[in-house]
Amino acid sequence: MNWKEQLDNAIASIKEAATSAQAQDFAAKAKETATALAHKVREGAVGAADALVEANRDPSVLTVRFLNADLSVLSPSEGISITRPDAATLVVADGQGNGLVINAAADPAFVAELIGTVARVSGNTFDLGPEDGINLVVTKF
Repeated sequence: MNWKEQLDNAIASIKEAATSAQAQDFAAKAKETATALAHKVREGAVGAADALVEANRDPSVLTVRFLNADLSVLSPSEGISITRPDAATLVVADGQGNGLVINAAADPAFVAELIGTVARVSGNTFDLGPEDGINLVVTKF
């Protein structure tokens, strides 16, 4: 089997895994966790530091550590992408024109720009898109 066939087989396996019942269960759990956390943060029941701890309790949360930035992304199944357009910048986007631009080289790192419809739920918690608590990003700088 040549490298092209191996790559095609690997991609087919990943697509199959992504549509499996277990993957859909993880996505539903992530959405549920994000909504619950956003609700708690809005009500003031969870502080800035506690939001990161609570977000990281769920095994379906995507965590990224880059330079001086720590991120926890709830509901990564909603089309969230994390890119590095240059050496010290992270962009977290939802695919719908909403996102965060993070200066990860600064100490401490900080959110340099909000793009589109982004709600700052608390000091370190952002909701991308409509304020629905689905695409939640929790930062720790």
